[in-house]
Amino acid sequence: MRTIYLVRHGQTLFNVHHKIQGTCDSPLTALGKAQAQAVRQYFLQEGINFDAAFCSTQERASSTLEIITNHQMPYTRLYDLHEKSHGEYEGQDEFMLPWRRGFSRINAAMEADTCVEQRMEKAITQIIDTTRNHDTILVVGHGTALRLFTQAVNPKFKEYDNCGVVKMTAIDDQLKFINYVAPS
Repeated sequence: MRTIYLVRHGQTLFNVHHKIQGTCDSPLTALGKAQAQAVRQYFLQEGINFDAAFCSTQERASSTLEIITNHQMPYTRLYDLHEKSHGEYEGQDEFMLPWRRGFSRINAAMEADTCVEQRMEKAITQIIDTTRNHDTILVVGHGTALRLFTQAVNPKFKEYDNCGVVKMTAIDDQLKFINYVAPS
């Protein structure tokens, strides 16, 4: 059995200004760094040590991971862990999202949710395939991509706060949702 901790990145400049991030990036704020530090403290207090660490290729995820591990652990960046592409909406104000203006969540300008779920499943499968049976694994990613993946395992799951943590177990290829905490 592997234990997997899925963590959303800390608050970013785009989060503060209510901008759509998607595949574009913005740096962690001072609060975002403090949130990642709070997650680090949570793992230390709980006696959780990682055998492997992974994050998306986006800087907000790798910066969060580096703070959580106190820059003391090698990690692998996986493209498939990146955030959902919001296409032409990226960088715009959040109110420009079609569903915030009464339109459908399905939009040809954006990556489809099913594609995000499949991509995330592929990444988690790769992580499971490259780690050992009793490893404890840290995965740092993004709100929408992590939420869609987590909801595929636990349909009742709502959403990730910045630096929110989901604990899952993996026995072979069977994932089980254990809990969600928001240490920050």
